[in-house]
Amino acid sequence: MSRKQLAFITPSYAGDHQRCLLLCESLDRMAQDDFCHYVLVADHDFALFKPLQGPRRQVIPDSALLPSWLKPFRRPFDSKQRWMWGSLTHPVWPMSGWHVQQLRKMLIARHIDQDILVMCDSDSVFVRPFGIDRFCHDKLVRLYTLENAITPAPHLRHHITWCRQAASILGLPAPWFPATDYINNMVSWSRHHALLMLDHIESLSGRDLVSTMGRWRTFSEYQIYGAFVDGVLKHEGHFADPNPLALSYWGGEALDSQSLQSFTATLQPHHCAIGIQSFTGTTTEVLRRYLEEASAR
Repeated sequence: MSRKQLAFITPSYAGDHQRCLLLCESLDRMAQDDFCHYVLVADHDFALFKPLQGPRRQVIPDSALLPSWLKPFRRPFDSKQRWMWGSLTHPVWPMSGWHVQQLRKMLIARHIDQDILVMCDSDSVFVRPFGIDRFCHDKLVRLYTLENAITPAPHLRHHITWCRQAASILGLPAPWFPATDYINNMVSWSRHHALLMLDHIESLSGRDLVSTMGRWRTFSEYQIYGAFVDGVLKHEGHFADPNPLALSYWGGEALDSQSLQSFTATLQPHHCAIGIQSFTGTTTEVLRRYLEEASAR
């Protein structure tokens, strides 16, 4: 049996350029098996990210992934001049960069040929050596699966919406709660089954993927893929794992070197990365120092 091939998928943008650079450095240092890394960006950010390209890394612009009718524009009356995406010819909601990043992750399966896709956002940093066995066992691909985690609680209202939308998009019965959560900081997909998912969605809707997803105000690509694997494929080709691969810091004050050391002291054996959300204000300099120390150890 041929060895499975590994691809890391990182959607990014200009505001996360330095964090993406640090992710690339940590991936190059800590990966023990061969891999390809695809950085997915808007066309207007391509020149900034292009220097990251190398033998194992490609920067792919939206024009290679998204339909030509989906156009970026500056958000009106926005002092930060953030980008939106929309269309004058197709009935889709205006999409934020967060929504377009999800579409990139879904569509990249049609443009590459590696077996296993690992979705890895710019906020992630690898802090331990790891191999492909983190993501597959024999012919089975790891699927992050936390059962009974989505309950009808107010703080999980977005998860509840995403869970219901995933069922509707996939033609599945309305979910019962508590339901399974498939959302995490580092998620692996089978490319073969991702392609099946895209075909399934388009077959049901009668439209291309972007036209289909653009009719929803919000959605979760991870919840859709997980629901497809469990609800349509009946777990085919995957094994469930409730242990996150990244120790995540979702909110709070900015971490300095000391507090980052305290945070990473809670790393468990199943962790090979940390995910520090950029909106916490934690600087890349603090993360870089920690990475260099971890690499030395």
